Amino acid sequence: MIKPDPSDKELSVNLTRNTDLIVALDYPRPDRAMELVDQLQGLPVVFKVGLELFISGGPEVVRELVHRKCRVFLDLKLHDIPNTVARAAQQAALLKVEMFTLHLSGGSTMVKAAAEVLAEIDLLRPRILGVSVLTSFDDVRWAEITKALTGHAATPDDSVAGLIEHATAWGADGVVCSAVELGMIRKQYPSLFTVVPGIRPAGFSADDQARIMTPGQARVAGADAIVVGRPIIESPRPREVAESILKELSDAAISA
Repeated sequence: MIKPDPSDKELSVNLTRNTDLIVALDYPRPDRAMELVDQLQGLPVVFKVGLELFISGGPEVVRELVHRKCRVFLDLKLHDIPNTVARAAQQAALLKVEMFTLHLSGGSTMVKAAAEVLAEIDLLRPRILGVSVLTSFDDVRWAEITKALTGHAATPDDSVAGLIEHATAWGADGVVCSAVELGMIRKQYPSLFTVVPGIRPAGFSADDQARIMTPGQARVAGADAIVVGRPIIESPRPREVAESILKELSDAAISA
């Protein structure tokens, strides 16, 4: 488990941030997702619609959430030719989502194309979040990928740093990053919006996430938002788990 060790100055800056709880609606059917939304009604959370649910339920899932006045994070990790991504970004904005993801590895032209089309509809503009290295990759698996692509192995840290260095210049508002990279990002890019997946409350299994933190640790380290899926959606009492996480986020701000 990662234990952040920020300086007093960094800690003070980090704790002026609010840390949102994003609940991952990782379900195969919209009706099951909406059951959880009903159970969490009234809690200050954001709902993540990922690839599985979006393919199953389509844009109507997002429209229903927005109709219920829910905050929505559309996590489709767009990666295609620039024109296609720009048009998809426009559709995300028209759905009134709060933020959406694309892969920074799509390059400057692709990210800039999305930013430029959203600038034309500023009142609806969602945050553009860049994805660098997925949190399921550890050093060994990422080395396999980078060696296959370039002939040279790279670490996740090096690849993340290289991509994030260009994120804001290309037009991204923030990044999705792992627990490991959060400290580096906070020091070098203090204004960058950070969303941290791979969050597991104490006592929960890491599952397929290789780089993880607890909610409180992520709050202290300066995460703007954390993503929690299985600990909530697989619990027989999901509201209690969500409330416990929200309390942990609040307690971390008070006690640190």
